Amino acid sequence: MFISTITASGVYAATTIMPMLAHGDVMREPHFSAPVVPVQASQTDLPPAAEAGSAEPEFVPFPTEAQFETGDTWISGGRRYRLYGLQACLRGTNVTVSAGVIRDCGVLDVMMVQALIRDTRPVCATIKNLDQNNAVVACQTTTGQHRYDLATYMIAQGWGFAAVDSAGRLIVLGYRAAEESARSARAGLWAYSDMPHPVSVLQRQAGAQQ
Repeated sequence: MFISTITASGVYAATTIMPMLAHGDVMREPHFSAPVVPVQASQTDLPPAAEAGSAEPEFVPFPTEAQFETGDTWISGGRRYRLYGLQACLRGTNVTVSAGVIRDCGVLDVMMVQALIRDTRPVCATIKNLDQNNAVVACQTTTGQHRYDLATYMIAQGWGFAAVDSAGRLIVLGYRAAEESARSARAGLWAYSDMPHPVSVLQRQAGAQQ
């Protein structure tokens, strides 16, 4: 079930994200003014596509010196990178991991994502340079004989969620199938009944500010 889920969702992600890499056709995200960026921009905010014939993106190994800010964002070489279409659990929100034991969901997520990255050794390509300090990337990883979209794999394992834009629309539609599979299997963070779903938290916060 797990393999079929990430394969199906990963195929959708590949057909959606990989063409963006070739043509520069990707949404513009807001500038990173704080370590945690709550939402990603709408598809309607896409900048004009790059001219045809632009150079193919280069996939490079995930940086071993990366310092994670959240489960979807890391610093490397003085720049901040965010994994496209993925929303990590938020720092400052709590989850009960066992009787009387409460952990910061965002910190727990970072710990597990670091282990996952170490084990799967992904390669990443920049989708969009937001400015000189911030970029959005897509990553692929190899598990056994299979290669997967990293965000799909993380979501299917229960250590990430399908990100939405400020209007509540999914950034990558195919990620919802992986999330539903993880929820049904109570995988990763879904094992905890009081897990604070980050998208719900962010939407409540946005509603309170209006």
